[in-house]
Amino acid sequence: MSIVWPRDGDRVLWIRFSAFGDTLQLAASAFAFKKRFPNTHQTLLVSPEFAEILKKQPYIDEVLVWDIKKRPWDFFKVLFRIRNRFEWLVSRHRVGSVALLALFSGIPMRLGYNPLLQFAYTATHWKYLDMLKVDFFGCSAPAIFATEEDLKQADFLMGNLPPKRLFAIIGASTPQKMWPVPHWISFLEPLIEEGWGIVLIGHGEGEATMAREISDKLQSEAVMNLVGQTPSPLAAAVAKNCTAAVGNDTGPLHLAALVGTPTLGFFGVTDPWVVHLRMPWFKELRAACPEAGCWDYGCPKDCLAGITPNSALAAFHEMLQDKFLPFHQEERPLQ
Repeated sequence: MSIVWPRDGDRVLWIRFSAFGDTLQLAASAFAFKKRFPNTHQTLLVSPEFAEILKKQPYIDEVLVWDIKKRPWDFFKVLFRIRNRFEWLVSRHRVGSVALLALFSGIPMRLGYNPLLQFAYTATHWKYLDMLKVDFFGCSAPAIFATEEDLKQADFLMGNLPPKRLFAIIGASTPQKMWPVPHWISFLEPLIEEGWGIVLIGHGEGEATMAREISDKLQSEAVMNLVGQTPSPLAAAVAKNCTAAVGNDTGPLHLAALVGTPTLGFFGVTDPWVVHLRMPWFKELRAACPEAGCWDYGCPKDCLAGITPNSALAAFHEMLQDKFLPFHQEERPLQ
């Protein structure tokens, strides 16, 4: 296959509608493309709930939204907005409607994947971006940035916590991805004794209940419950102002890793390699289950329960000794 190289001024449309972590990874790919081809224009087409944080990224020129689940009939409206406006389209959403959007978009270079409608694309995105030498799979530098205003607000919010702060991501989208609450309590107790401040992060009533249970058990002023209280741009700033992050495979885990905070993730049914958590400052702790990485969200096994608090503490302290830690304070966004 002959390679078509992006030219100065080319406009690139990136598409992903779910979920939060995957959309952040899409932004990271756009950042990598921008670094490789700095004179290109980056537009993201995403779900409305993800637009706020993306609009604050210095390398993203435009954010378009489509609520594809609630308003699928807006297909033609979206097609009209993007048709013949771009030279490149990169889709990381595999559904048929997006493949058809690409097919009729009038965009000459269309990268993506759909098992039934692959003819809608010029090539698969992973193969072609690799040919362009865009670091699509890795992430050698932070790719999500918090504004100075949000950083100041986060600093004020956490002002009464100790200098060492842990961004604790207690929830997830499915029960199979959640570390048990008793494990969290046993893990956090010794960290509080070591002088750590704990920031509980999450959203939804279920995670709010978990956070209250953890807080009530720990009974410490070093614990701050921010579940449901941080819009995504502020959550990015809170994560950035924390010393480290620990949690389940969910959107805030991707957020913490992508802002450059040293992050430890718990994995059972999912695989960190597949979801692009490959940063040098990211450490994984996998369940010992022989079927780990099965992606079976209906599995009755609680494989994450096999990750003991002691093993998590050992992995956490090992992560803190890694040589990449000074990098957390040195990165700068691409203007």
